[in-house]
Amino acid sequence: MVDKLDGPEGCYLVYEALSGGRLMLFYSKGQIPKNAIGFWCAGPGRSIQGFKFKQNGGRQELIKGIAGGDSNRKKYFSGWCQFIRQAKAFNGYVIKFPNSEQGVEVDVIGYKSEEERAYELDLDAGLIEVGKFDAIAVVPKHNTAYHGIHKISHNFFIESGLQYGEATTLS
Repeated sequence: MVDKLDGPEGCYLVYEALSGGRLMLFYSKGQIPKNAIGFWCAGPGRSIQGFKFKQNGGRQELIKGIAGGDSNRKKYFSGWCQFIRQAKAFNGYVIKFPNSEQGVEVDVIGYKSEEERAYELDLDAGLIEVGKFDAIAVVPKHNTAYHGIHKISHNFFIESGLQYGEATTLS
């Protein structure tokens, strides 16, 4: 279901309770989906291909079977990683809609290989550029896996993300 609110052009991450819970992508040039939990827009000089807005009404299933249980919750975190990876491909900017009644609240951590450093990304506060990160981890909200760590190897960053949620290299 889509509200008639005007929003920016980009891709929304939408949680649906159907099919055992699923995450959908909704490419929109202005309509904001009622159950959106995240959004990304292309960075400067980049644009989303026109067919993405037209094909299947702009809707595309990202991942399903995400409701209930730890293994399904891990799929939910994986869906967030895939969503952010797509944004990175467009040098995009991502925002998470806080206090959403759908899905699970998450924290997103970015990783810069050159600095061997993890950065907590406050996606609740506004659009964050994800193009400068080499890896991403999505963990349950308020998880302390990365708190207080100043230097961390790429492998340990990924392993920690996989232990508590999901992590992936962005390329």
